[in-house]
Amino acid sequence: MTKHKYIKQGVTLAIVSFFFSACSSTQTSLSPKYKLTNEQSQKSLFSLKKGKSISLDALVIETEKYPVIFVGDHHNTEETHKFFNSYLQELAKKGYKIHLANEWFTPEHNKLLKRYTDGKISSEELKEKRGWDKFTSMRWDLVASLYKTVKDSSGRLYGVNISKESRKKISLQQINLMNKDEKKFYDELDTHVSAHKNLIMPYFNHCNKMPNKSHEPCKERMYRVQVSWDTFMAKQSLKIAKNEMKTNKDKLIVFAGALHMEYGLGIPLRFSRENNLPSYIISNHKRSSDAIDVQKADAVFIY
Repeated sequence: MTKHKYIKQGVTLAIVSFFFSACSSTQTSLSPKYKLTNEQSQKSLFSLKKGKSISLDALVIETEKYPVIFVGDHHNTEETHKFFNSYLQELAKKGYKIHLANEWFTPEHNKLLKRYTDGKISSEELKEKRGWDKFTSMRWDLVASLYKTVKDSSGRLYGVNISKESRKKISLQQINLMNKDEKKFYDELDTHVSAHKNLIMPYFNHCNKMPNKSHEPCKERMYRVQVSWDTFMAKQSLKIAKNEMKTNKDKLIVFAGALHMEYGLGIPLRFSRENNLPSYIISNHKRSSDAIDVQKADAVFIY
């Protein structure tokens, strides 16, 4: 099944069945589910494309024909980062040049990231220059191991996140403060994908407890920011694909939080609208649940 058919099928099913309803703590999906056997639930990798447990080697082989890999993570989960690092290492062993686009940096940091992969600054210097501890509470050691693998394999790192300042302008609709490019980006945002909205909105229920600086409902503002987030990261990934994917040994891996990737509704949807490169989605699944939505991803790491 092609990626376009995959996304079309997911969105069609979402419209027919309202896709899923949810509360802030528990997500309930009306999408078809695959119930894992006891044996499968104890394995670490499951291919939803093939409906069976697979090894890391099998995942590498399965994804070799895809130039673009979307990887969704559960932040600060050590097991998933170790798995992802092992996956990157296996790709490197097969001679792939890894272009790792990740949400922890913005495009303005690309020169800094290149200095790191070129060996001109250390990992600790990269952390310091990013202002990591002020920027986030996420564990540096988890992403640093990924960056080292990319660097050691002569790959490249790219920032694709939208800036905090731009997100604020979009949230508060401060059109008068936007420059020409920001205004064009804002005007082109598509906030009408109902399946995506149904997926994301339950996570904004805490809005009701926050001060509202606008006449607009908080959840609507936060959803618009989420769409801008996904759209910006997709567009930046498209630039990398256009400028850097020169041979069949170039592999673009877009790494962000799972909700930006799953069901093909966040970054992958907006990426595929402007590029027909075949892509593959890898996400996470907690072992505490023995049923997986079949459209959640192409493969999941079970932890």
